[in-house]
Amino acid sequence: MVTSVMDFANLSPATRQELELWGQNLATSETEIYDSAPAEAQPVVVELLRANALRVYVISEADRHLKELVQRARAEGVSWRKIGHALGITGEAARLRYNQ
Repeated sequence: MVTSVMDFANLSPATRQELELWGQNLATSETEIYDSAPAEAQPVVVELLRANALRVYVISEADRHLKELVQRARAEGVSWRKIGHALGITGEAARLRYNQ
C-alpha cells in the first residue's frame, strides 16, 4: 500500500515538529518582507510564508517518495521505459534522474 504524502493528519509528532520548526525558520529569515508590509497586511504575509514553507516541504516529500517508489519498482524488475511512462517522461530520462 502506498501512503500519500498529502496525508497531514497522519504525520508523526516528530515530523509535525520538524515542519513547524522549518516553517518558523523560513518565516524568521523573511523578516524583512514582513516588517516592510503595512501593519494590516502582516497577517497575510505570515500566511504566505507558511504556505510557501508547506509547499516546499510537500514537494520535497513527494520527490523523496517518488525516489523510493522508483527504487522499489526497479528492485521488482520494472523497466525504465515503464517507470518513465508512469512518470510522464521517457525511460531514458527516468534512468538518468533516478538511477543512483
